[in-house]
Amino acid sequence: MSEDLAILGGEKAITAESGEQWKRPVDQEKEAVCALIDEGYFSGSGSGVPQEFEDRFREYIGCEYVLTTSHGHTALASAFFAAGLGAGDEFITPTIGYIGSYAGALHMGATPVFCEIEEDTLLMDPEDVSRRITPKTRVITPIHSGGRVCDMDRLLALAEKHDLVVVEDAAHAHGSEWDGKKIGNMGHIACFSMQGTTPGGKPVAGGEAGIVATNDRELYERALIYCHLHRPGAMDELENPVYRELDPQLLGWKWRAHPLAMAIGLISLGNLPFRLEHFAANREALFRKIEGLPGICPVLNYPKAKGVELYGGIKFLYSEEELSGLTRSRFVEAMRAEGAPIGDHGLGHIEHLRSIYTKELPGLWGKGHVGPANIPLPRYKEGDFPISEGVRSKVLTYPGHIEAADGFIDQFAAAFKKVVLQHEKLL
Repeated sequence: MSEDLAILGGEKAITAESGEQWKRPVDQEKEAVCALIDEGYFSGSGSGVPQEFEDRFREYIGCEYVLTTSHGHTALASAFFAAGLGAGDEFITPTIGYIGSYAGALHMGATPVFCEIEEDTLLMDPEDVSRRITPKTRVITPIHSGGRVCDMDRLLALAEKHDLVVVEDAAHAHGSEWDGKKIGNMGHIACFSMQGTTPGGKPVAGGEAGIVATNDRELYERALIYCHLHRPGAMDELENPVYRELDPQLLGWKWRAHPLAMAIGLISLGNLPFRLEHFAANREALFRKIEGLPGICPVLNYPKAKGVELYGGIKFLYSEEELSGLTRSRFVEAMRAEGAPIGDHGLGHIEHLRSIYTKELPGLWGKGHVGPANIPLPRYKEGDFPISEGVRSKVLTYPGHIEAADGFIDQFAAAFKKVVLQHEKLL
C-alpha cells in the first residue's frame, strides 16, 4: 500500500459518511405517545399499552412470564429478591461490570464476590466462578455485556450443582441467543434495560424502563410482589398461599414502567429484528475484510452464542506485540486520522477498585455501619484480578452500523489495513 498515512499528511482512507444512516421512526413514536396523552393514561400497569408491551416481549423471546419495571436496576433488584437473596448471602458477578448490575443485591445486605472475565470473550469466566462458590453463595450474576452472551451451559450447570439461581443482567441483550433460544427464555431469570433512544440506546429503548423475564412461576410471583404495588389483578394471579396473604399493596415498592416508555418501547421492539439483521450483516462484512490482519482480532463469541452488540459496540482486542510495540493509543490516533469511528475507551468499570471496596468510609451506610444491613463489605486491592485489570488496556471499540453509508465498510477495512501495514512509520 503506497499512500501515506493520514496522520502523517496523507489522504484519509474513509471519505464516506461515518455516521449511522438508519433513522428511528419518530412519527410513529409521536403518534403512539399522543394517543396516550389524548387518553390521559399516564400511570398504570397490567392493562393497556404496558400490558401490550409485556405480551409482545414475552411472545418475542418465547418465555412464560414478563414484568416491566421503571428501570433495568429495579428489574434486577426484583430478580434478586425473587431469587431469595438477602443479608449475609453472597452473589458472584464479574469485576469488569457496572454497579447498577448488582446494586439491588448490595442494598439488600448481600455480599458481592467478584470474579475474572475471560480475556478472549471479555465475559464472566465460569472456571473462576466455580472457584469462588462458598456455602454462602446463593446467586450467580452473569453480564451479557454488549449483547454478547456468557457461557450459559457452564453457568447453569454450576447453578444446578450448587443449588444456585442465575440472575442474568441482559441489559444489552434484547434478541441475543444461546443455542437457538433467546436470552430470557433459557435461564432462571433475566433482566433487561430500556434506557435511551433507538439507535444508540439499549436494543429496545423507551427512555427509561426495565424488563424481568422468566419461565419459573415462583420467581415470577416473587418479582411481582416485590415491585408492582397496586397492579390490577395481581392478587388474582398469585398462586403461592403465602403471597396470597398480602393485600393489593403487596410489598410496597411501586417500580412499574411509565406508559409513555412502553408506547415508545413497542415501536422499538417492532423494528428490532430489522436492526439486528442489518447490524450483523455489516459486522460480518467488516470481519471478512480484515480477517488475518495482525494486531487486531474481534472479541470471541461462543459457538452457541448469537450476540446483538447494538449497545456498547463491536469489540476488538489489540496486540501491541504483533505491531512492533505500537501503543494502542497511537494506533487509535492513526485510525481516527483516517476517519475511522474507533475508540480505546475499552470496557466497564473495575468494580473491585471502587472506593467502597478499597477505603474506609465512616458513616456512609449509617452511624457505625460498615456496609448495607451492617454487614462489612469485602476489601480488594489493585492486582487482585490481574486478567480483568490487564485486558482493559487491549480493547478497541467500534459502534457498528445498522445502515452504513455506501462504501463505508470497504473504506473502514482499508483504514485498518493501511494503518497495520504501515505501523512501523508510527513508532
